[in-house]
Amino acid sequence: MRTGIILSYNRAARYGFVKDINGQKIRFYNEDPLTFFQRLDVVRFRIAFIGSCLRAVNVIHVIDKHGKTISMRTMIN
Repeated sequence: MRTGIILSYNRAARYGFVKDINGQKIRFYNEDPLTFFQRLDVVRFRIAFIGSCLRAVNVIHVIDKHGKTISMRTMIN
């Protein structure tokens, strides 16, 4: 799995963009209606070609030892 940061996420449409550690911007679609992402959340994901386009799939939050989502927002402040 790859690690990246959420660049943007449209909650209504459930799609967004993630930037991986190589600086690549990859689109993803969130199939889980109960999971929401915020800008700068740290995530793990797999890569797949869907309709000849590179997509991030199986996007999940990275969780710390206390069970909280890791976000770059907390590291900026």
